[in-house]
Amino acid sequence: MIPYVYFEYLRKREASRIVPILHHNAIDILTLACLTAIVPRAFQSPEDAPLTHGAEMVGLARWLCRCEQYEKALILFRRALDKNLRDDLMFKTTWDVARIEKKLGRDDAALTQYTELASGRNPFQLPALEELAKYYEHKERNYPMALEFTLTALSYLESEPLRRRKLRLERRLAKRSRSPRLLV
Repeated sequence: MIPYVYFEYLRKREASRIVPILHHNAIDILTLACLTAIVPRAFQSPEDAPLTHGAEMVGLARWLCRCEQYEKALILFRRALDKNLRDDLMFKTTWDVARIEKKLGRDDAALTQYTELASGRNPFQLPALEELAKYYEHKERNYPMALEFTLTALSYLESEPLRRRKLRLERRLAKRSRSPRLLV
């Protein structure tokens, strides 16, 4: 609308019509000046960044993830989780923390986050259940636990990968129960 208002001002010479535009531009300039002071400091030392809102911390943490600065991102994600985030942002941030912990090979920390997400209704409940099933199948070789998570995931959504995992786990459990055990 700015061009329309400006051309109308040129035709009618009513300065009052462009006052909101000038105010908007002044606010933009002030905001940029403030950002110029905050942003470089935030990127140099995110843990000391003068950020007060959880959403700001999450935004900076996601940028750090893209730069593969995972430890710094985790600091900010955790700080953000201590703030009152909206539910959707809290669930996404918890998921992001779990993925980073997994990427860094810290399975216990990742499991804590996945378990939290799997325990209640949220957009990441199903993927968290799948991650738990994968962990218990491949890392722990705890097939009953992996099957339990798989069955829980299947109760929310039928999918071909989950059905294949279920069948594979059932075969492994059946094979294990048929194999003779040594008595000590």
